[in-house]
Amino acid sequence: MTDPLVEKPYVEDITFGEIKPTETRSTPPFFYVYFMISSFLLFRFLKNLFQIFRLTKQKSKRVGKLKLITITDSDLVSSFFNFMFIPKNQVLSDNDYLSIITHETIHYKELHTIDILFIELLNCVLWFNPFMWLYKKAILQNHEFLADEKSILSGIDIENYSNSIINLGQKEYRVPLTSGFNFIQIKNRIIMLHKSKSSVLKQTLKIGIVLVLFAGIIMLSSYKDLKEPIVVVIDAGHGGKDSGNITDVKEKEIILEISNLLTSYSNEKIQIIPTRASDEFISLNERSEIVNKANADLMISLHCNSHNDNSVNGVEAYYKDDNENKDTSYKYSKVLIENKFNVFSKSRGIKVANFHLLQNVNCPAIYLELGFLSNKEDKAILTDRSKREDIAKSIFESLNKIRSSK
Repeated sequence: MTDPLVEKPYVEDITFGEIKPTETRSTPPFFYVYFMISSFLLFRFLKNLFQIFRLTKQKSKRVGKLKLITITDSDLVSSFFNFMFIPKNQVLSDNDYLSIITHETIHYKELHTIDILFIELLNCVLWFNPFMWLYKKAILQNHEFLADEKSILSGIDIENYSNSIINLGQKEYRVPLTSGFNFIQIKNRIIMLHKSKSSVLKQTLKIGIVLVLFAGIIMLSSYKDLKEPIVVVIDAGHGGKDSGNITDVKEKEIILEISNLLTSYSNEKIQIIPTRASDEFISLNERSEIVNKANADLMISLHCNSHNDNSVNGVEAYYKDDNENKDTSYKYSKVLIENKFNVFSKSRGIKVANFHLLQNVNCPAIYLELGFLSNKEDKAILTDRSKREDIAKSIFESLNKIRSSK
């Protein structure tokens, strides 16, 4: 390319080649599975909330800060905020009654119901992360340990309290989304009751930190997998009667091979559509139409440069700086240029141009000049098949970075 800012004029014939079907953006099957399971879990969550709401409308008896409601829906004593549910057929001794009231009052004061609602909602979204289910179990367990500890500190005899746990710990079904006196394994609670306060807090803290770290790592990695795929149109410049820059090799042939290599890397995350897959002439208007019909997220037009001074070398990118996609085009150009395709020794930076494709496509668009055929060093790279593979792989690596940054 003699003048980098002026595109060579084309003499376009009214010629129509074979119409190439373009791929359209498809929704990954995993999305439908994810949506169905999340919807089911959310429906179950709302159903459980409605069930509790119905229970809270029943006749209640106030004991301290709690409202006691007799129910037949569960075998366990449980609480939701300041509502305490007691099975109708439950017979309690005075010691058991005192232990339960104290225990459930602490759940209410510590707002444990909010924790439970939050983790249940989180599980509706991140159900695929196994650490979220472990984290949920750890939260419920920690709630019971804390309520047990504060119940003992309030003055209840530890032996009587332990006996209450044993007496009331044989049931299985509870009202969903509630805190309860006997949800957690009896053995664990008895052991924790007889440990020192500092040991309990230290162990709980350690478990909590480890679970949060693991959950965070898995959540972040899983989130990336849920990113939408991107559609990238790779425009192999020139073709057919337009050979582009010519030395003893033709620009159109080098660019076509790099474009075809890039297309072969297309996958469910990065869908690559070429404007041409063979040595054929395609007008600029036709190329623009292919890009726009594909509803592309990015268009990259590949070229090789040329200069009267054969010492000039390196890669450079062009974008248009006066349209709605200018900021995104520049950002993507920067990723591509900083990568420098891992083969070229020099970058000539990012420049502004008004090329036809940059003006007539509806997405971020970049012209990439892959070295100078007029330069000995760049030409040696461009005519080496293994180097062309490296260029294609490096551009694809840049596309992965671009997708991750969206």
